[in-house]
Amino acid sequence: MPANKVDIVFVVDASDSMSPCFQKLRDNLRRFILPLNQASFQIRFGLLAYNAGGDGNRAIYEHTFIGGNAPNLVKDMYGSNADINQYFTTDPNKFLAALDAVRTQGDENTPLALDIASDFPFNTPDESRRVIALFSNERLETGILENEPLGKFQQVLQKIAKRKIALYAYLPASNAAAMLTRLPKSIIKSVDEGANCWDNVDFGQMLEQMGKSISVSSLQMTREPEYQKSIYGQNAWDSNVFVGAGDARRDKILATGESAKLNMSKPLQWIHVMLFWKQEVDLDLHAIYDCGQCPKHVFFGHKSEKNVVLDKDEGVGERGGAVGRYKEENITISSLDGISQMLIATKNFTGDGCFADYDGKVVVQTSNGDNITVPLTSQSRDVWCVIAKIDNRKPDAPEVKNLNRTCNHDPNVDEF
Repeated sequence: MPANKVDIVFVVDASDSMSPCFQKLRDNLRRFILPLNQASFQIRFGLLAYNAGGDGNRAIYEHTFIGGNAPNLVKDMYGSNADINQYFTTDPNKFLAALDAVRTQGDENTPLALDIASDFPFNTPDESRRVIALFSNERLETGILENEPLGKFQQVLQKIAKRKIALYAYLPASNAAAMLTRLPKSIIKSVDEGANCWDNVDFGQMLEQMGKSISVSSLQMTREPEYQKSIYGQNAWDSNVFVGAGDARRDKILATGESAKLNMSKPLQWIHVMLFWKQEVDLDLHAIYDCGQCPKHVFFGHKSEKNVVLDKDEGVGERGGAVGRYKEENITISSLDGISQMLIATKNFTGDGCFADYDGKVVVQTSNGDNITVPLTSQSRDVWCVIAKIDNRKPDAPEVKNLNRTCNHDPNVDEF
């Protein structure tokens, strides 16, 4: 009786938001994979860990395979002489070593990752079962390009079905995730977003379900049908697109109401909050926050608190600094410890005005490569504008949010 052969590609989100829970996923996959290899299957393990970053106006990607994360590995997979050993291994320890080498950073593009995974060099359908196991704590609709990749997502699903690939997906519920349930061979489980995403995943049950499904699935004795490779065109992308999310400046410009998670792949050493404006008006940069029950306020009249320091007062009185250049005030945050939420605000010392007229912006940079811009866009005429908020209520996943809300009195955290 021929042995049961199985090709399993593990598709793993390696973006910033996975940083707090990535080791837990590693540990569970280790406990999952080693006994699976002792079952009555001949298994080839594949790995595709993925993240993304920004480089000017384009997205760039890092994909880690069994053979590493060299920029050429995506394009090589689509060539006629692809080295199978770069993508699959029969040695579970080699798979786990490749997973251990993955760095969490940047953003994600899960539809692209699923497209690449479905193009893996699987054994022919008459000799081996095919499986993709996806793990992400972010909805399919989020990521470096947000909803844009979903325009071709249905084509990706059609390819998965044509190639007779069984899909196991563990990710937050969403409209796009619901599309996965339409696949003829799929088990889709919802997980929480954030650091606790794997707490309610029973990896033992997952192993049992996958083993039963593989055991009863039949080999396909017909030729594989024609299918569309590289739906997003990644086979023709320049290799510079795959230089790695960690090698790019993670530039983001937030619209009002939008948020961006900070890169927490390693502990933050500093956060720089910079207020720029060009028009002749005296704006002042303020950081307003609570430490426990104690409200704090750093501004030109009180330039320093523990871990939060303002450098200078750029405009004085009714003067807005030097003419014809950007004026700038900077606050450096050396630690967010003890800070739940921080408002980044400006007060127009010159008087009431329309903040959108000042060619202003706040830029948040971090030691981990974040470069987040919040334009000053409020059309309201008030004395104060709360431009942004640093939300640290989840210290493993702090966010910057564009508020651009005005008021005529000193703002406090509870209002925003």
